[in-house]
Amino acid sequence: MKRLIFTIMISGLAVFSNAQNPVVNQITEDMLESLGENMSDDTDIQEIQDDLEAFIQNPLKINLASSEDLMRLHLLSEVQINNLLTYRKKTGTIYSLYELAAVDGLTPDILQKLEPFISFDVVEEQSGRKRSSTDLLMRSNRTFPLSDQSKYEGSPERYYLRMKHVSSRLEYGVVAEKDPGEAFFSHSNKQGVDYANAFANFRPGQNDNRIYVGAYHVRFGQGLVAWQGFSMGKSAETTQIFRSDQGIKSYSSADENLFFRGIAGQFKHRDFTFYPFLSRHKLDASTDTLDGKPYFGAFQTSGYHRTSSEIAGENSLQQFVSGGHMTYSHNQWSLGMTTVYTRFDAYLDRSDEPYNQFLPEGKENLVAGLDWKGSLRKVFIFGEAAVSKNSGKALLTGVMMKPASNAELSLVYRNINTSYFSFFANAFTESSRINDEHGFYVGLKIFPAPRWILLGYADFFRHHWLKYTTAAPSSGTEFLAQVSYSPSRETSFYLRFFQEEKEQRLIDGILKYNEQQLINRLRLNFTCILTGQISLKSRIEFSFYSKQGSENGTLVCQDVAYKPLQKSFAMNGRLAYFYTDGYNSRLYAYENDLLYSFSVPALYGNGIRAYFNFQQKLGSKFTLWLKFAATHQFAQKNDGITIGSTTKSEVKFQVRYQF
Repeated sequence: MKRLIFTIMISGLAVFSNAQNPVVNQITEDMLESLGENMSDDTDIQEIQDDLEAFIQNPLKINLASSEDLMRLHLLSEVQINNLLTYRKKTGTIYSLYELAAVDGLTPDILQKLEPFISFDVVEEQSGRKRSSTDLLMRSNRTFPLSDQSKYEGSPERYYLRMKHVSSRLEYGVVAEKDPGEAFFSHSNKQGVDYANAFANFRPGQNDNRIYVGAYHVRFGQGLVAWQGFSMGKSAETTQIFRSDQGIKSYSSADENLFFRGIAGQFKHRDFTFYPFLSRHKLDASTDTLDGKPYFGAFQTSGYHRTSSEIAGENSLQQFVSGGHMTYSHNQWSLGMTTVYTRFDAYLDRSDEPYNQFLPEGKENLVAGLDWKGSLRKVFIFGEAAVSKNSGKALLTGVMMKPASNAELSLVYRNINTSYFSFFANAFTESSRINDEHGFYVGLKIFPAPRWILLGYADFFRHHWLKYTTAAPSSGTEFLAQVSYSPSRETSFYLRFFQEEKEQRLIDGILKYNEQQLINRLRLNFTCILTGQISLKSRIEFSFYSKQGSENGTLVCQDVAYKPLQKSFAMNGRLAYFYTDGYNSRLYAYENDLLYSFSVPALYGNGIRAYFNFQQKLGSKFTLWLKFAATHQFAQKNDGITIGSTTKSEVKFQVRYQF
């Protein structure tokens, strides 16, 4: 009864908050909540936020935008972009959002998301040149209370610095970061911070050719061969499953693993585009020697260098990568080929665990792939096939279509054998490691009546060999269903049901076997803009877990955002109550945060989570952000033992200077 009363009370409570644009926040939330436990603090979404923030300040001119420009909105599929360009070519100038509604595939929910980022101007910028800008960003954060710092070299603060200059012909910048516990201008980092990177790219002529030096990442095909950084997996955007070939981009994020360092290029000639790249990059790894020959068993991907063992593995492995991608595009069809060769200066010797049996070892790996995309009437077809050493083979193919005027349907089939492996693969699959997966995905979105949206997906997958979390070959299913209703532009509801059922390893003494694991989640979400200054978001969510035993969980949270008119500050915040029987029934809740930062904490146990954000503009060039967050766990009994209450808090500060 007390828990029920508290749940009802919290639904009416709120704290003020807004750090980033609310539309950008919602898009980021949809992307990040799909990652859940697979997300790290350095998950690379900065490029997406960079693009969206740039379009908030300088809206994209929809009448002049190219296909590449529209891709940078991260809101439109290849099919929708092709339909928009075809419509613009046939009808001429587009004058309003209402006219965009006539474009096949641009549904009311898509148009509402697009509105803040586009304009209908038809005048090009003078001389066709983009005004240059420089962005300097500095951030610091610290958690309380402090854990035992004696085992670490440095202080508990995290420091982050990024400088980025952008113009029509040139882009360059630097990124530096110190993680909590790492030394700062002392001990193993006498030269400054633990992580530093530089990047640059420039256009050598008047065409679209471009040269990249320093840090960069590559994204080709559907990710079977090479796709570095963030990518959308299964999410509430159930029909957006195609990955648009993004080529090569300069890398300006803080993740210390997901990039190349060297030189690359983009060269276009008629219908052909060629992307060569060359990289020499030092990685963290657990290295040793045997008979005088170096070898390593695993990469160290945390990015932390705080203790003697972490520091010993820092930059201990040399990685050389060369490769290229060539694309031929004609009308609405495109065919591409990717090849990546990788070599290390030490031998990769995996552990003898059964799940490693078919994975490649040695100093080298070679992967090649063929990708395709195109439209056949109103059906969009895409896919990629790839091969690797040791007879590794992989196929991912899909279609996107509109079976009716008010419906969207997407299908994806994947067949990846047990010996296929690429160090840089990141495809639309159930497992994060692209290996040994056979699956079929169906995504559907229906607009049955004005203001109503029904959506869902079903994914069926099977692994023919052991995984890290299984004791035998396994299979599973995943379902999502959601109904949304928006009675007005200011108010919306949605009810979402999620289910995942798959086999997981269970250990009973010396026995290891698979046991069926079932996770169900039910969420009700309400969003309302009360006035031009205040908006609310309320949510209640339930989690149901079962394996050998069962656990349940509940989360109730209330958000308020306040942005006074004609004022230079904004605030937003949340008060949340959670109760779960254990970690397995945990719930995730995306939080508004500082610009280019995010948080999706896993909430479990019995407690309260609250945060408060504040943003202040100082003139036209400076912006300040502050965030205070705290999690309080109530005292509770566990197997007759009383565990006292605890409180953990975090403070973040950020300043941005634009000139």
